[in-house]
Amino acid sequence: MRAGVAAVLLGLALGAACTGRGADVPRAAPAATSAVAAPAATVPSAGGSAPVAVVAPATAVRASFSIMSGALGPFWVAQEAGLWQQHGLDVDLSLISGAPTSMAALMAGDTRFAIAAGDSVLGVQAQNPDVVAILNTSVGSTHQLMVVPDIHTPADLRGRRVGVNSIGDGSYTLLSKAFRHLGLDPTHDVIWTAMGGGNAASYVTGLAVGSLDAAPLTPPNDLLAERQGAHSLLALADLDLATAGLPAFTMRHTIQEQRPVVEAFAAGVVDGVRRFKADPAFAREVLAQKTGTTDPEVLDWTYQVYSGRNSTDRPFIDAARLQTVVDDLAVAQPELRQIQLDKTFDNSILDDLERQGYFAQ
Repeated sequence: MRAGVAAVLLGLALGAACTGRGADVPRAAPAATSAVAAPAATVPSAGGSAPVAVVAPATAVRASFSIMSGALGPFWVAQEAGLWQQHGLDVDLSLISGAPTSMAALMAGDTRFAIAAGDSVLGVQAQNPDVVAILNTSVGSTHQLMVVPDIHTPADLRGRRVGVNSIGDGSYTLLSKAFRHLGLDPTHDVIWTAMGGGNAASYVTGLAVGSLDAAPLTPPNDLLAERQGAHSLLALADLDLATAGLPAFTMRHTIQEQRPVVEAFAAGVVDGVRRFKADPAFAREVLAQKTGTTDPEVLDWTYQVYSGRNSTDRPFIDAARLQTVVDDLAVAQPELRQIQLDKTFDNSILDDLERQGYFAQ
């Protein structure tokens, strides 16, 4: 881990607000000043022949996602199809496991964008209001609470081991809220088991070998766990709990100082959702590459879940839903009551794209 990330993690542990402002280093020219790829410049050629187009190299941008999930499909498609490059960006998108760690990297300036569970990041935003959500393609929860065969009711979870990546991550926050809704005390009734890493394969293995009793899994890992003997106790979507989804975050100063980069990033994500839905063959190919599976049933199930109503190419942050999430989480996290909700997100980037007619395409 880079020193900057470690320093911010220490700051989070102490409850201090962190405001690291490191920046990515452009490889050559800055990004275009609109969401549309910058036109090539022309220079005269020798001998008076036709001008020769000179295309400025894309701006290098580092971005992260906090967990391996099919919900990342549109982002992976944007990366693999070169959609961000069409807007002047060369995005290095990689896994930084867990919302606390990925947010630390963002605040330290090691990344410019971070995709992480919004419910979990609210706790970070309570400490550092300069962390801002700019879009959310994920609509509703796709988590299944997968459990071992002898668990049949929520009451059976008492005293059992529940897997999460890390205490305080998105899964922990989401399950804590669900458990309270089910009449369980998440602090005392279950044994939280931190598995580390952002790959849910550890959950699937833990359920299979008996080192875990329950774990929240999204496609395709819910199906893989089921094949190895686990079963779904409940779909979190059935509890009708508001969720902040899986937004993309950046720093407020990045929006202020590098708005064209932020706009280009957002436009590439919108393109990624459209391509993901319109090109099933390519989407499945990308999912296979990123998740490491070629199983047709697994890929079909994952694509089915994330190509439908669970993703949107109008990824505006829903303020009303976010307020419901804050109110719900504040029961156990009273520090969230101090959050100024309008400071936690910024829809102005997407508003600009809409004024340009981008969503009419």
